[in-house]
Amino acid sequence: MSKIKYINDKDFKYSEDIKKGLQSYNQSQAGYREKDYQHFYVFEDKKLVGASHTKMASDWCHIRKIYYQDLDVLKALLNDIKNYYKHKVEGIRVHTVLPNRVDDYKAMGFIEKGRLEDMPSGGENVFLLTTDLEHHEIDKEYASQSSNVPIKTYDKVLKKENKKIRENLNFSTEVVDIQYVVLEDGKFIGGIYGNFKYDYLFINILFVDKKYRGLGIASKLMELIEAESAKREVYNIYLTTFEFQALGFYKKRGYEEVMDIYDYPIGFKEYTVYKNIEPEKE
Repeated sequence: MSKIKYINDKDFKYSEDIKKGLQSYNQSQAGYREKDYQHFYVFEDKKLVGASHTKMASDWCHIRKIYYQDLDVLKALLNDIKNYYKHKVEGIRVHTVLPNRVDDYKAMGFIEKGRLEDMPSGGENVFLLTTDLEHHEIDKEYASQSSNVPIKTYDKVLKKENKKIRENLNFSTEVVDIQYVVLEDGKFIGGIYGNFKYDYLFINILFVDKKYRGLGIASKLMELIEAESAKREVYNIYLTTFEFQALGFYKKRGYEEVMDIYDYPIGFKEYTVYKNIEPEKE
């Protein structure tokens, strides 16, 4: 008789299994979606004044890290990003907990798509996007460079500038990963991965092998990660799910929609859902 076992995968031994499992399922539903990592650098008089790391996924460009001295430099960075990704993506998306960044992106034509309150506590995480891939007008002239791998000399500057920002914040930016997996007779059949940041748990991946769906395994994995979140006194949880994945499943567990994005990937919607698990006060 087979034996199913749930474990806290503290060594993240099964990370690739979880990731590949979900990627395979997504590809079977939406087809292959190209991924692309790029690094953009902007110079004024040979001095690095702006840098950004981006990722293309689900037919969109994600701004993952960014540094810019002023709005003109941000325009120059965005022009390079738009030039590279034009005709490749539906648009550009970014999220930030920094109010001044929100204002800067809105000045660049980004629209606010949604926000999560108390992320971090007392603040907000704002999600923005633009589908306008036309260039911004700039009076100054900048030199620029891009690469599919980080350029170490310039990357050091990006990390240094981002570190300065983190040191001036009144909240922690630490990221703590968490992962549970389910095994049958020692064989991987599913798992869940997330991370704690900004007083929230973000559930990044939930996957169960199709042979084992409908047996309550996904629910058990959600129970485990939610219980761990509560144990750490992190009561706000969010995740994203495509319309061909499990929106109904999450709604049954009490998650509510906070935003959606069309053509993410093309032909489908992506939903962001949220749940608060704080126990009721007596």
